Amino acid sequence: MGWGILRTVPTAIKHSADKPFSKVITVGPVWIGDTWICSSDSEFIIHAVLNSYEENSRLEIFVSGLGLQPDFMFEPNEMKTFSIGGPANSSIRITNSEGTITGFITLQTTSGASASCENV
Repeated sequence: MGWGILRTVPTAIKHSADKPFSKVITVGPVWIGDTWICSSDSEFIIHAVLNSYEENSRLEIFVSGLGLQPDFMFEPNEMKTFSIGGPANSSIRITNSEGTITGFITLQTTSGASASCENV
């Protein structure tokens, strides 16, 4: 199984020693037509490790303030990884727009932040 790297949206995340990053939530492992909206009241990063076993599986990412990003296409049995970040009080919508995608996404944000990844 090959590893692929998805295109990412560059976002500057300011990290300070008094507010260390910590894992907040992990979602997965199977998506079939699901949409996840992740947000935090502090800057945050989403890490994803995803795979598809079908032809033409497609993932769509919308970042508030930046808009819709180009679709990410999967080849069968091709593992994809990506990290994408957002500033405080923004959201990232990840949609499986076609096919079955398996894997996990993890949202990380500063300790004490209010954050969520909701299936809508």
